Amino acid sequence: MDRTTLGGRPATDSTRIAPEILKHYPELTDSQRAIVGHLDGPLLVIAGPGSGKTYSIVLRALNLLLLEKSSPKQLVLCTFTEKAAFEMRDRLAAAARKVGYAGDLSELTVSTIHSFCNGVLTQHRHRTELGHSFDTLDELTQLLFIFEHFDEIVGLPQNDLFLLRWKTRWTAIEGARGYFDKITEELVDPEQLTRSTDPLLIAIGNAYRRYERVLLHANRTDFAHLQRLVHDLLGDRATADAVTDDIRYVLVDEYQDTNYVQEQLLLKITEKSRNLCVVGDEDQSLYRFRGATVRNILEFPQRLPGCRIVELTTNYRSHRVIVKRCDRWMASADWSNPRGVPFRYDKTIEANAAGAHPDYPSVIAIWGQDRRDEASRFADLVEFLAFAEPSIALRPDPASRTSGASKAPPK
Repeated sequence: MDRTTLGGRPATDSTRIAPEILKHYPELTDSQRAIVGHLDGPLLVIAGPGSGKTYSIVLRALNLLLLEKSSPKQLVLCTFTEKAAFEMRDRLAAAARKVGYAGDLSELTVSTIHSFCNGVLTQHRHRTELGHSFDTLDELTQLLFIFEHFDEIVGLPQNDLFLLRWKTRWTAIEGARGYFDKITEELVDPEQLTRSTDPLLIAIGNAYRRYERVLLHANRTDFAHLQRLVHDLLGDRATADAVTDDIRYVLVDEYQDTNYVQEQLLLKITEKSRNLCVVGDEDQSLYRFRGATVRNILEFPQRLPGCRIVELTTNYRSHRVIVKRCDRWMASADWSNPRGVPFRYDKTIEANAAGAHPDYPSVIAIWGQDRRDEASRFADLVEFLAFAEPSIALRPDPASRTSGASKAPPK
């Protein structure tokens, strides 16, 4: 069953949910009602896979609109990808039609954090050093930009190494870009790097300062600087008021995949209202290699004291055997942290008891003579599932080299 942590308050309160939603969505669980009916203050939703988190976010946004707690213009919904943003906008529009909401949803902001920052920066560009019609570099054009200005940014090699570390120009470009993004996203002061006793950090710090100068001269920014520029703008009270006066509620999906500067941005945007709702699952934190930090979701209650926590722990998507095996595997690790909050919220994910779960080999084991052989067998299985006819892919193939392995105990 989904669980709520409400600080002594009732788990459900139908008086906080618009009658139109109760009428058209009677199947809401207690935890989903707790999310939809949460009106003010910080809210953390720990949502396992297939638990209806987007469904709950959409209905909470719609509930705020129906109860006139917010106008569409005052509501911001952030997702991880543009595709997810389009999907959320479509689902909200469909739900609004279903309940008869007649407000102008075109004024609603549903976007990635990058796109939101781009909008803020475009509106308040005159408060920055950027010129008119600035360009934002994506991941590829950022690499090409460093390549184009390689001599200015990276410079000549010393002892056959660029920036004391990389042997080739392209590895130096990719390596330097990683450091540049990390410095920007972690709000690191490059001056501190240049005063370090580590020659590598000194070299990176100086290269970063040259990179920023070249970016500004070319009237360009990158994804990381896009966020940092808005973060710096919000440090000025007059600008912060101009940006946030029309924002009453912010809802963020996939919060486990946010980075440090994004966390700080969201906290600044909602500093006065405290109406920040974040949804995610620390078990699905996959983007550390892109700068994401799972600490954001683990430490959210400490960032915003009095935060309400709701857990969605019923998986409506996956086979019960998959859910059971995965939950048992996650529970087998020690998630305690003697130096701070635990590395995982204490939760048990369960399959939908009312769901139909066909009897087929939903969990199999693959092993081989060594790692390479195991990898080869796994690749064969992926190829088979990707290219087989749907009717064939749904049943095990006795002749396949992995189906026999599935009968033996896992290695």
